[in-house]
Formats: sequence, structure tokens, C-alpha cells
Amino acid sequence: MRTIYYHGEVVTMERENDYQEAFSVVDGIIEAVGTDEEILGRRQEGDKLIDLKGKSVFPGFIDGHSHFVGVANALTQCNLSDANSFEDIISKMKDFIKVNNIAAGEWVCGSSYDHNFLIENAHPTKEVLDRISIVHPIVIVHASSHMGSVNSLVLRKMHIDENTPDPQGGKYYRIGDSMEPNGHMEEKAFISMQNAIPLPSREALMKLIIKAQDIYAGYGITTIQDGMVDSSLFQLLQYAASNQFLHLDIVGYIDLNNCRDLLIENKHLTNQYWNHFKIGGYKIFLDGSPQGKTAWLSAPYVGEEYCGYPSLSDEKLYKLIEESLIDEVQLLAHCNGDAAAEQYIYQFEKAIKQYVEKDNRRPIMIHAQLVRKDQLKRMSALHMIPSFFIAHTYYWGDIHITNLGFERAARISPAHTAEDLHIPYTFHQDSPVIQPDMMRTIWCAVNRKTRNGVFIGKEERITVWQAMKAITINGAYQYFEENEKGTISAGKIADVVILDKNPLCTEHDDIKDILVLETIKDGKTVYKKHS
Repeated sequence: MRTIYYHGEVVTMERENDYQEAFSVVDGIIEAVGTDEEILGRRQEGDKLIDLKGKSVFPGFIDGHSHFVGVANALTQCNLSDANSFEDIISKMKDFIKVNNIAAGEWVCGSSYDHNFLIENAHPTKEVLDRISIVHPIVIVHASSHMGSVNSLVLRKMHIDENTPDPQGGKYYRIGDSMEPNGHMEEKAFISMQNAIPLPSREALMKLIIKAQDIYAGYGITTIQDGMVDSSLFQLLQYAASNQFLHLDIVGYIDLNNCRDLLIENKHLTNQYWNHFKIGGYKIFLDGSPQGKTAWLSAPYVGEEYCGYPSLSDEKLYKLIEESLIDEVQLLAHCNGDAAAEQYIYQFEKAIKQYVEKDNRRPIMIHAQLVRKDQLKRMSALHMIPSFFIAHTYYWGDIHITNLGFERAARISPAHTAEDLHIPYTFHQDSPVIQPDMMRTIWCAVNRKTRNGVFIGKEERITVWQAMKAITINGAYQYFEENEKGTISAGKIADVVILDKNPLCTEHDDIKDILVLETIKDGKTVYKKHS
């Protein structure tokens, strides 16, 4: 059966100012795009007609980077994003335990606290979290997802004590001058602890996975990334796919440092989706977060001699890059600081000289917060794509000004520089760090305004058209799906989003308020806003 959408403002994204009125869909594929007269002229008996009533239609939005299962799992956690003090965290977590009737011995997690916005301007310690409970293992995750704190019970369960050394690329914070852990930890120390937290049952997780897809679809997203897949997450996503729990496309990236065999054993999943799931390639971490002061910089944080630190040695990174090239898959590297960016670029430059025939895998620099112009030029030569967490300009812009100084802070997420260099780039929200709100991300890209109303790097602002390309055309290119997605064109998958206003014709300050009315995946409605 044919479905005809007509009387709309169809922004194809094929060319700037390419507006059409209608399109038709057959078996989940866009059949034709054109005027109302042209498309309605294809009408046959039994066809379904949908009047768009002048609403704006764009290609389905494509997530440049997030942690899909993390979004699902976060639905089971206490949201601490609006906590403003230690006492507030304690109160919210106690209420969460009570409301959810969580039995003694069961883990309790809080998410998205940010020490930068707490009265204490510090991270809670085990003493603080012990006030929540001494019979529940308590974990709270920082908004960056790169650090967090635990209570005394967790430390005992994990056998973390004064004899536990800091891992390479991570740190356990200590009490005073002693070696006794104070409960706060960052990077590999925290990530290793997190991996030991038991997940909900498979049945419960499937329900959460459905809800998580609904969240993404509500923001117009039709292709999602899970940007760090280990063995347990792979089994979970594979189970979700095999049992038809996925209705949006999920692209998973395997933890190269620990789980290379997963990709090698499932190479058939790297080229095409299987029930909406495929493997995109590998993922590695090279540093931390700038708001948590674990991003690796070439010059110190303001008022300090400290520059952050790397997650991997040069030798280890070269080996991992080499493995990705040998396996002929895409590599995603988490780089926030310019020193981490330099390490990635330099080691890739070295490796590609040995594997020049494999220089076609579009490596990705995730976040690329402080990447410099000179580095972007070298990235272009490597066909390396930056995926910017550009919403940092709003959410942590003021913090970056404090931590980095205004000049460096103004250069974060340099989308305009990338545009000038003709480098394709994408946008993401690193969800569950923040909600996968694409319209707010577009607003951030074209305004670059902090929470306190400071314009941060006006010269790095881009046009709305350029920003929309980042989440459509360029997003498809990042996933090697430019022939199937990214524009509303005949022959492409019918992934589209209907908005209440056209962002290309909306005042810049109002773009964040644009609503997703409907999201269509493979020609089927997967989200519809209730009036």
C-alpha cells in the first residue's frame, strides 16, 4: 500500500532551500518527492492519504553519539540533575529508596549530579552517602558519566581500600594525606566499579529499552548509537534484536580495549542491520571530561599546573588503531582535550602510513571539545570526522570559562572552523549525560549562549542549515548510510520527522522550543505528540 503525505513543507536537505510539498512511501521506502499535484497524481485505490496541514518535514534525525542502554538503565535511577547541595542529594536518594520500596542489600543508583552546581562545590564522599543508607550499596554518577561517588558498603564489596592502587587512566580520591579512599573516584577507577553493578533482569531491561526508544523518537531521532558495548551489553542488544524489541536503528560500537573478539565473531553484523541492530565498529577512551577536569589538555587548567591525563599510552593507542585498521572497521575515540586529540591524530597518522590501503573507514573523534584548527586540518587529511557535543556551550559554558579561561572556552566545539575547512561533522548529546534533544542542540550551535547568558565563541556559530546538516546528511555519512538516510529522496528509507515549526525560518532564540509532532521510521509512526 502506498502512503501519500501532502500539503506540507518538505525540507529534503538535498540542497539548501529545496522545499517540496509532498512525498509517497511504499514498503518503508520513499517512492517519490515533489509537488502536491505530482505526488497526488500517483494515487491509486487503497492508498492512504495524510494531510500535513502545512507542517514542516525533515529527514529523521541521526544521533552522532550516545549510550542507548545507559539511557534505558538511567530510567531505574534517581535523577539528581537538579540537586543543589549534599543535603538535597541525601533527601532525594532517601525518598527514592522509600517510594520504590528498595530492599536492604539492593543497589541504589543516582544519576547526573554535578558538583559544579552544588553549594559545596565538591563531590560527595562516602561519609555523605553513608547518611543515605548503610544497608544499600549507594552509587551516584556525575553528569559527565566520567566520575562518581560511592558509600562505604560499595568500597567493602569491591575490596577497594588503602592498598588499592590507582589504575592507569583513573584515580581513587583519598582522605587527607592517607591512602584511605574517600568514596569519590574518576575515569577508569569509576568505570571499573560501575561495570560490577548488577543490571536489572533481562525482562525488565527489555521494557526499559522500549521506553528508551520512545524517548529518542520523541526528539525526532530514528538512528541511535550505543557508544561503548561490552560483552553483557552486546548480549542484551542481540537479544533485543532477535526478539523484535527494537523499532529504531541501533548502531553499537564495541569496546576495543577489552572485547575485540565480539566484533570478529560477529563480523556479519558490521555491514547491515539485523532487526534494527548493527555493529558500527570499535570505541576507545583517550581522556575524561573538561567540566570534571579530567580532559587532557596541552596547557594547564586556570590557576593550576594540572593538565588532566591520558587514558592510554602512545604504544597502546597505536596498537588499538592498528587493530581497527586490520579489522577494517570504523574507530571512535573519545577525545575532549587538545592533548588527547593530538595523541589520536598523531598515532593515526603513523598507523595509516603502514595501512594506507585501508584509509577509508572514516574514524571519528567523539566530543572534540578543544580540538584546534591546526588539528582539524590534519583530521581532514585523515578523513577523520569530529562529532561535537556542542550543547556544552550552554550546559557547562560558564564552568569552562572558569576552568579554561574565556579564550579557550570560546573555542570549544569549533563547528564553524570545521565548516570553513569543509570537514563533515555531526552533533550528539552523549545521552544519558543530557537528554537527546536535537532542537536544543541546534539552538546551542547557532547561538552559543551559556546558562548565565554569556555568548561563548560567537565566531564559531553556524547557520541553522549547517546545524541541520549535522544531524541529517552528515549523520548518515558518519554511519556509511548516506545512500539510505539523511535526505528525503526517492529510494531512501522513509525516516522522517514532522515539526510544528521550520527551524530554518524560526528566530534563533526560539529554536529550542520547536516541538516534534511525529516521528516516522521505515514509513511507520513510532511517536506522535498528543494534543
